[in-house]
Parts: sequence; structure tokens; C-alpha cells
Amino acid sequence: MFQQVHVALLGLVSLTVAAGYSVPEVFEVQAAEPIKIGVLMPISGGGAFYGSPAVVGVKIATDMLNAQGGILGRPVEFVVRDTQLKPAVAAAAAKELILKEEVDALIGAVSSGVALAISEVAKQEEVVYLVPIAKTTALTQKNGHDYVFVTSANTDIEGRQLAEMTRRVGAKRVCITGYDYAYSHSLFETFAEQVAGEVEIAGTFYVNLGTTDYNALIGQLIGTDCDTVVGAIWGGGYIAFVKQAGAFGLFDMKQFVWGAEVGSHEMANSLKLAYPSGQWANSYDAWYYEGSAMHRMFHAALKVEQGREATDMFPITTYIAMQFVAAAMEQAGSVDSAAMVKALERLEIETPMGMRRFNDRHEMNTGQLWGQMGFVATGDDIARILEAEYLTTEY
Repeated sequence: MFQQVHVALLGLVSLTVAAGYSVPEVFEVQAAEPIKIGVLMPISGGGAFYGSPAVVGVKIATDMLNAQGGILGRPVEFVVRDTQLKPAVAAAAAKELILKEEVDALIGAVSSGVALAISEVAKQEEVVYLVPIAKTTALTQKNGHDYVFVTSANTDIEGRQLAEMTRRVGAKRVCITGYDYAYSHSLFETFAEQVAGEVEIAGTFYVNLGTTDYNALIGQLIGTDCDTVVGAIWGGGYIAFVKQAGAFGLFDMKQFVWGAEVGSHEMANSLKLAYPSGQWANSYDAWYYEGSAMHRMFHAALKVEQGREATDMFPITTYIAMQFVAAAMEQAGSVDSAAMVKALERLEIETPMGMRRFNDRHEMNTGQLWGQMGFVATGDDIARILEAEYLTTEY
């Protein structure tokens, strides 16, 4: 039985949408021992395209919580550590956050390999760990345990949606490409199952995580008889791939359907006019998406925090994770990990992107925006999803 929690939790229902946002009543929470959240994200290198905006979502949630009295009457703090996209670095940082900083919960990371490393530490130390971006199903299936909860659209979800988009563009023979690690492997396993008997996979081309020279891959894609390229290279690697592939005219030769949230404002803003117009892509959120009143209120707060109308996508992922952390602690009446686990398993929460809950494997019913990328008007230099469709998921 799920318990619905309609939270004024992060100040959303009391926001005033104007030039800024405000909370009508501010509570004094400084006297009590703070609740501490450990945040593990790549904030340097190629992963910073995703990690730095993700930290913004935690900050907005923390500010709103503290403005409303904190959690359990205690102030909320967050402590950030740079994972550098390295599993060993992330595992050491997770242990330090738990043992030295004495955090009450963990949130992170971007890479699936890094998330698996953090998850093992969370299991050993019996600390609740929410995963807002990394997607491999190994987190909740092969390597699942009581303390890990995945709030991202995992590779089962994204794989099904990637297959749906591939069918929609009329693909018959596809080339697959991604990084050679857990995320891509899980994603394309689901994708292959979904398109079996309908779409032929003409070639699968993996590259190492951290690759900067994509000329060999570009040659393989040009030389393979496929009408559509289905990809999942992300972050700084995607930016490098696009710039190098554009010089060969690759985007004029084949259709492109791409996962890994490359339809986000972060990616479009980084590439500007180099972004491949016509590519089908996904995003968790978009500043121009017309969602619910709660969605509009969240973006009013995000606009103030980032100081611009065209806000980033990744803040929503950690913001929703923080909603669940706060609600679980309130429901449990403590920061005890076992009590939080029981609460998380029962909660159903209204978020800026709709109602969310976990299934019995601790996987959230997270949807994504999908559509064809392009430029709205002559003179625009940042692409967007032209007709964004929110594909939902129910278990």
C-alpha cells in the first residue's frame, strides 16, 4: 500500500512567482543538530556538464526546506564531493562522508560505474543512497540491496523509450554506439529486446569512457550499412563526437536517435549551432516545457538561482531525490536508515514532473521528454526539443 504525500515540503505551494520567490513564513531551525546530506557528483572534467547543475537542485531543495523549518525541526546541510567520474575516488569519498562528515543519506552520481561503487559503500555502512542520474539496472537488480533507491529513468525505462523513438522514425537497420560500460550495456540489451523482429542491428560500436578522438567511430558509422544511428555517448564526449562528426557530414547521411539526455539545455547550450538539428533526443526536463503549476513554481526558483530564463535540466533530478529524502525522514520520524527504507518503499509523492513512487526493486516510475531537436526561429543559436512529449512509465 502506497502512502500519498502531497508535500508543501519544499516550499512549492507557498512560492510567489514573480521576479523572485519567497516563503511567507521562515522558521528558526539553527539551534538543532543539522541533518546532513552527502552529494557525490563529478564537478570537474567532462562529467561536470551534468554534475554541477545537479548540485544546484540540491541547493534549491535545501534552501526551501530550511525556509520551512528544515526536516524534523532540524536544519538541513549538504556536503559535496567530486567523484571525478572515477569509481575508486567516489567510493573513498562516500566512506569519508559517512564516517567523518556523518551524513544521514547519500545522493549521486552520474556514471553507472561510479554509482555501483558508491552503492557498495552504502550497503556496507547501511546508509540510504538515492541515485538521481545513473541508470544501470544492476544497481537495483544484480547488485541491489535495501539501502539503494534509483530515482532516474533506468536503462529498462530508457531502453524501452529509445526503442519507441527508433520505431517512430521508421528505422530498419541501426548502428548502436555508446561507452563500453554498465550503462550502455544495460541500455542496449533492453533496446535490442524491444526492437527484435522489427529493426535489424547492423553494428554495435563501443568506445572507452573518456574517449576524446572519435574519428575511428565516425569511420565505422559511415562505413556501415545502417539508416539510423542509436547512441548513448554523453557529457563532454558527446560534445566532442558531434563536433568531429559534423566535419564529416555524418548527420546528413543518417538519422540519429540519442539517449543519455543529450536533448538537455546543458548539451544544446554547449554546442550552440553545432547541435545536429533533426536528431531525436531526450531530457528529464526543459525550461520551455509547459508542465503543472508545481513545475512552473520549481522553474521560478531555478530561474532565480541560475539567473537566467533558459535554465538547466539536471537540477530537477536531485531536487526530486531531495523531496523523497525529506519525506522519508518526516514519515519515519527519524534519520534512522532502516526506518527511512520502510518509508521510501511506501511513499508516493507529487513532484514537479508528476506523481512518483518506487516499485518493489526500489526503481522509480520516472518518465522523460522526447522529441526532435531543432531551432525555433531564424537567428536562434540554441536547439531545443521542438514538440516535447513526456513519455511516462508505470510498473
